[in-house]
Parts: sequence; C-alpha cells; structure tokens
Amino acid sequence: MKYLSYFFYITWHWGLSMACFIIWYEIRGEKHFGVKTIGTDDLVTHVPAAELEHASMYEPVNYYTAGWLFDHVEKHELDTAFLDVGCGKGRVLAIAAAYGFKHITGIDFSPKLYGDALEIATALESRYAGCKVDIVCADARKYSIPDEVGVIFLFNPFDEVIMNDFIDQVMESLIRKPRSLKILYANPQCKQLWLDAGFKEQYAFQKLKYLKGSVLTF
Repeated sequence: MKYLSYFFYITWHWGLSMACFIIWYEIRGEKHFGVKTIGTDDLVTHVPAAELEHASMYEPVNYYTAGWLFDHVEKHELDTAFLDVGCGKGRVLAIAAAYGFKHITGIDFSPKLYGDALEIATALESRYAGCKVDIVCADARKYSIPDEVGVIFLFNPFDEVIMNDFIDQVMESLIRKPRSLKILYANPQCKQLWLDAGFKEQYAFQKLKYLKGSVLTF
C-alpha cells in the first residue's frame, strides 16, 4: 500500500515516467538494504512551526540518486566517519553501512524521525560487524561537526538560511583539523553556497529532468 501511495504522490508532482522509475528503485532498494523507509512526512505534528520555516518535509532520497553519489566514494574514504544531515528514518545510514563505512552518524531535528532512525541504527550494528551508528536529535545550525568526518550526505534538508549556518560549522571543523572532505549532495539547491565557501564540484548528474546530484570536495 505504501508503494502505491508513494507512486501516486510522485505521479502528481513529477509525472508518470518519474513515478515508474522511482518506484522500481524503491522496491529494489528497500529489499536490498533491508529497510522500510518509503513515504513522506510533513512533520507538522511533531516539530514546532517555527522550526519548520526553513526545513523541508521528510522524503527519503531516491535509491538511484543515492547509489550514484555513493559510487563516487573512494576506498580510503570508507575509513573516515560518515555524517548524514537530515537522516530521517535512516535510509542513507543503511546504504552507508552496506558500502563499508564503519563510523556513521545521522542527525535530525524531528524527535519522531530520530526514534525511527534509532531502530535502524540498532539493526545495522547487528548486521554489519564493527559498524557503529550514532543518531543525534539536533539542530544542524548548532551541531559541531566531528573532526573525524570525511564524507557528508545532504538531501536538500533545509533552505539557504540554515545551510549557511551549517556550512559555518563545517568550516570550523576544517579549521580545527585541516583535511579532505567530500559532500554527497542530492538535489543540490544550495550548491552555490558550498562553492562560495571554497568547495569544488567534482562530479554532477541530471536525469529525467528532476533527479540531480553533485559531489563536492574540499
């Protein structure tokens, strides 16, 4: 039933071709990674209205885009810590664990989604030996980026106002510990802010008009 509802949701907003493409990857991805993260959430029942002003509703990144972005992670980067900003129910956390990351953190400001992600984190630690998954319920503007983080995933989680503040946190971490840092950015609506901060776009793609991804490096 969730697949059907999501199919109609995508069809209404982006058309039949997009819906068929996305749902095929949804069915395949949910089964492959052993999660149930499909669907949307407007967050209005469990997040204060003031906090929703600059945030996006919950909608998981599609598996095609996520796969394209993760395929641009280099082997040595798997030894760094991975951070998913706006982790939602934990889809990207599961993908990161399957790709081989051992130190994974997801942050989300929704208490409800935080609880959902905790369940997936527990399952991932049991499924993948040596994998540690931490979930943090926090405002990205106030979250201090761990200096071990080498890869950050974003799926357009908030607007330019909060993104600017988050980039400031990233740059503070890079000042504390100079290092290479990769951003896997799905639907990169605030990409220019990262470029202005000194990041370079290494790879990018666009498919079916609406599916977009960017790999940024520092």
